[in-house]
Amino acid sequence: MRSLLPLALAVAVLRCAHAPEAPPAAPVAAAPEWPEPQPPALRLPDSVRPTRYALDLKLLPAEPTFSGSVSIDVDVSEPVRQVWLHGQDMEVSQVRIEAGGRTLEARAVTASEGRLGLLLPETLATGKARIHIAFTGKVDRERSQGLYAVEEGGEPYLYTFFEPVDARRAFPCFDEPGFKVPWTLRITAKEDHVALANHPIVSRETLPDGLARVTFAESKPMPSYLVAFVVGPFDVVDAGTAGRNAAPLRFIVPRGRGAETAYAASVTPRIVTLIEDYFDMPYPYEKLDVAVVPRYWGTMEHPGLVALGQPLTLIRPGEETLARRKWYVNIANHELGHYWFGNIVTCQWWDDIWLNESLTSWLDRKTVDPFDTSWGFGLEQSTQSTLFALDTDALAATPPVRKPATTHDEVLGSFDNGTTYAKGSAIIDMFEAWLGEERMRDLLRGHIKKHEWGVATSEDFAATLSAAAGPDVARAFRSFIDQPGAPRIAAELQCQPGAPAKLKFTQERYVPAGSTASKDQTWSVPVCVRAGSGKTSERTCTLLTGATGELALPGKSCPSWFVLNAGGTGYYRSGYTREQLTRVLAAPTEALTVRERLALLADMEAGVRRGDLPLGDVLRYVPTTAKADHRLIMQRGARLLTFVHVDRLSNDESARYRNWVAAMYGPRARALGWEPKPGDDDAVKSLRPNLLGLAALRGEDPALVRDANRLVKAWLADRKSVHPEAVPLALMVAARNGDKAFFDTLVARARTTEDRTERSRVFTTLGAFRDPALMREALALVAGSEFDVRDTQPILVGAFSMPQTRALAWTFYQEHFDALASRMRSDEVAGLIGLVGTLCDEKTAAEAEAFLTPRAAKLENASLTLTRTMESIRLCAASSTLNAQSVRDFLKSQPIPAKSR
Repeated sequence: MRSLLPLALAVAVLRCAHAPEAPPAAPVAAAPEWPEPQPPALRLPDSVRPTRYALDLKLLPAEPTFSGSVSIDVDVSEPVRQVWLHGQDMEVSQVRIEAGGRTLEARAVTASEGRLGLLLPETLATGKARIHIAFTGKVDRERSQGLYAVEEGGEPYLYTFFEPVDARRAFPCFDEPGFKVPWTLRITAKEDHVALANHPIVSRETLPDGLARVTFAESKPMPSYLVAFVVGPFDVVDAGTAGRNAAPLRFIVPRGRGAETAYAASVTPRIVTLIEDYFDMPYPYEKLDVAVVPRYWGTMEHPGLVALGQPLTLIRPGEETLARRKWYVNIANHELGHYWFGNIVTCQWWDDIWLNESLTSWLDRKTVDPFDTSWGFGLEQSTQSTLFALDTDALAATPPVRKPATTHDEVLGSFDNGTTYAKGSAIIDMFEAWLGEERMRDLLRGHIKKHEWGVATSEDFAATLSAAAGPDVARAFRSFIDQPGAPRIAAELQCQPGAPAKLKFTQERYVPAGSTASKDQTWSVPVCVRAGSGKTSERTCTLLTGATGELALPGKSCPSWFVLNAGGTGYYRSGYTREQLTRVLAAPTEALTVRERLALLADMEAGVRRGDLPLGDVLRYVPTTAKADHRLIMQRGARLLTFVHVDRLSNDESARYRNWVAAMYGPRARALGWEPKPGDDDAVKSLRPNLLGLAALRGEDPALVRDANRLVKAWLADRKSVHPEAVPLALMVAARNGDKAFFDTLVARARTTEDRTERSRVFTTLGAFRDPALMREALALVAGSEFDVRDTQPILVGAFSMPQTRALAWTFYQEHFDALASRMRSDEVAGLIGLVGTLCDEKTAAEAEAFLTPRAAKLENASLTLTRTMESIRLCAASSTLNAQSVRDFLKSQPIPAKSR
């Protein structure tokens, strides 16, 4: 229309030249020419960067929507006609941009994955500008993402969870971790509601209609995913102070639940102190509010408003079991540890989220271990994480620790438990052992100081390593972070008269039987060896940088045995010949440390999976571990039992197997009993459920099963009549052969209890019934609408885990997958897909692949999970076939139970 306007005016002048002069017409504003939207592929352009936010929200928990406005100060580094940020599932009612003394009205457009574009009528020049956006959003009431509501006791409460990409569901923002700036929040809420955010309240103003406006202090620099707030009729429990600067400590809980924070309140100050001491830095915020969110999901390191789930934090007085105490201390420590690894120093982009998660997972061991040394947390966590990571790295489809994040799905998949958390922390463990504890601590302190309140990348961390320990160490570290898989180190002992003994090494990628992965891969590996004769040994180390290498051993004699992973801290598999393994197993118990023995057992397991060691031969060593004084050695030996696929055994073989297991673990389990005895320390309390579980669940020890049934009957009548330490496992054992009356009693409990932890325990128990008819009823609860699928999913997990109900679970899964997936977040759907990884035969693998492949293609973050799940099934099938005959041969040597004769 603009090009026709001058011509129309000229015609009008010609026609009216003889007429009296009319008053001038008001100028007609030209319709702006909006640029064609050009959304970025994933990452936002660097041409417009936020420097400060002012966020104003009206939050009424009972309402389905919320409204707000945000003002964002930005730096414009090059002229633009459109600004891209994020805003998802919201209506934008107004956008204007102030710059250079002028105000431009902008037009909002959207693109997939929450991208929000602001189209400008003219070019925005370089310099400073301010973006104003008014918007309305939706409160999530199903998936607990973004700004979400959960009802407790008939009252709705509002919470937030934004990591990695859900802040955009709550307000428009530059929703990337590298945009780390100060924020000021203001919340309008009901006057009788509690409204809290990351930083302290600076003012509270009463408004008409029973509302109040709460303004919070400006934050320290933080990315959008760390912004947090809660609104609702909470109780606020004063718990004193925490940290060197005496930050006020409070617990924010649903109404009436304050008494259940007693344990958490008593230990949180010590947790903070231990982390402060490690970094020699004070707690970094003005306050520490603990928002007790409804589920374990939602636990998050929000600055000043850490979110910890009800199952962790709310413990009824008198029910502070060892498991509950350890769980709270571990997770609270992890989230608060993120204040240093994540909040003070933040990853630049999601490909480096391992810097947050690996370092914090590793830190847990350093700070929880001294919290209570009797727990042995550091050793247990280190060895379990290493084994989990090595299992993950056995897959051809496993990603590296530092993963590409070039698509939306890759961003969502960057939080991978086996690599981002476990493997990264295991690698740091290895290099700490190589460098020394103090040296590692000091370089980490220096890294935090150097990048304080900024962002960092893998390159920055490598530079820290290089400066503190040398470029060779940095290169070796990167060789583990940047490529998938794990090394397998083998060695040949060479002893020549008159010359020092030496080991000739080879390395390749560890690849289990049935894998399609290539073995042709190397790392720069810090290899430490212990070699000796009898009780005497010496430790020596080298950096193995190629496919082969050698190491001269100290001493003048040829050792009778050697361990390829001295200290047990190396992130690699050790490949022993049968002769080498026989020699080291014959070494005196005291010649090897506990951690070295744990690593040796893991290497035996790896040999079974690779086909080097027959499972039947390795099972003959399990009774030795069952008698071990150290709980972790007993547990690690028992892991070998998981390779026996009971569903593939004959009835006679199954009976022999159960009898063998019960004979190994039953006597010790019965001696300990189900309930703690006066004087039992935490070490005994840790051992008891392990032995009972092996003897009563895997071995089906009749006496222990009878005792479990008796305890459960008493507990159902009066929960205080049974020690809480005994209850969870006793319920599982009783359910294995439970009847309809017991089943119905549990369902009634689930319907009446308000305690989420109690309800979770009930659903987990319902997943342990082996009776197919009862399992069908239990699975109907998963498919139904009476309960949240996130609460009932343990039923489906249990059904898949048992041979008696696995086929039933698979049929149910196929019938209800689409409906279940529609009610879940993307990470939960990935978990749903991963459930079929418990299957272990080629026929079902083919069925699962055909069923899930077209579905995974349409779901977020599902394709890689499916690929890894299918590989897990096929590797399990290959291992089972490989070891089937040796297991049968082994079981023939075991006595037949009396009732089977």
